[in-house]
Amino acid sequence: MRENKNSTVLWDTEVDRSVLRKKFHSKTVSRRDYTSVQIKKVKKQRKWEAKSGIHLPKRDAKNDIERLLVSRRTRRVPSNREINLQDISDLLQFAAGITDEKHQYFSYPSPGALYPCTLFLSINLAGFKEKIYRYNPYKHQLEEYIDASMKRIELIVIDEGLRKFPIKIFFASDYQLLEDKYGELSYRLLNQEIGHIAQNISLYSEYLGINTTCIGGFYEEQFKQYVPNFDLLYVMVVG
Repeated sequence: MRENKNSTVLWDTEVDRSVLRKKFHSKTVSRRDYTSVQIKKVKKQRKWEAKSGIHLPKRDAKNDIERLLVSRRTRRVPSNREINLQDISDLLQFAAGITDEKHQYFSYPSPGALYPCTLFLSINLAGFKEKIYRYNPYKHQLEEYIDASMKRIELIVIDEGLRKFPIKIFFASDYQLLEDKYGELSYRLLNQEIGHIAQNISLYSEYLGINTTCIGGFYEEQFKQYVPNFDLLYVMVVG
């Protein structure tokens, strides 16, 4: 129940619009002891029904952006390139940060300009502490969010080979104002935003000569031991 301005008690019949999102998210979580997600081998290849249409001519890449798009690949082993603080700063600024200070425009589109995705990072490089960092795009700063054992952080990633990457980026959200505005559509819109950021990171890493892999295989409950108020939706390894 709630009270109005006249102190009259009324029944609050407003539905929690996050119910469907919470139910779907909880049913698709991988756990170390049990998972409801069954991954199977694909037995059938995609069939494309041929239709008449307009032939589009292909050509070789001619400019920098075209060559960058052509060369972008998922590489599941770390590169031999040495990574420093400036590299990480540039990567976050241009892939996930504010690129117009006056208007507070980010480098990626967001539903309703609400920017519900938050990036958390673990960085296993010289000069960085054993912490989970949170990227603050408004100050362009890595905040020391919480102390965390590097060995325990690595266990969030299911694939042992991908754990060897020195930088792990966790795409998370507390949904902020998104569900108040978009309701049941929020989960879909949030995933679209995350995809925009991930592609930016992939492309800028390619430009830097650093390997990346986007992964869906992670243990969210392991992550929530450190960041309990956020849902983990995607992970990238960089290095």
